[in-house]
Amino acid sequence: MLLGVLCVFVIAGCGKNVKVTGKVTFSDGSPLTVGTIYFTNGTVSAYGKINGNGAYKLGMIKEGDGIPPGSYQIYFTGATQPSGDPKLQQTDEDGKPYAPQVLVIAPKYSTPEKSGLSCEVKGVMKHDITIEKPGPNYKPVFSKGDPGKS
Repeated sequence: MLLGVLCVFVIAGCGKNVKVTGKVTFSDGSPLTVGTIYFTNGTVSAYGKINGNGAYKLGMIKEGDGIPPGSYQIYFTGATQPSGDPKLQQTDEDGKPYAPQVLVIAPKYSTPEKSGLSCEVKGVMKHDITIEKPGPNYKPVFSKGDPGKS
């Protein structure tokens, strides 16, 4: 029992988590307004929901509770929005049309290994990040096929 309690404190960082906040913007200066940012080192992970201004607060258990000092790779999930391209419109099982979700960030940012983003957390800090939008050749892939292909 004592060992289990000790493990919880070790994993939580024994209260030594530091606050990390920041803003995610594109190279044109506009903010990323959707998704979740993750910092991970393979053992420890923290996340922060990105708000409408591109701001985030990292936390391990709840948003803003911080992360232990260390080296982290950064990636994103949920950075999607409905497609505005009529060529990508889909229909559901009832025949009703809908706009599929498409990435608003370059696909490489969806995994820590490929994102190329990292951060050394040493103490309370603000870590702003600049990312890229999908390139002109980006074609979303859907489970029912790829409507981006002719």
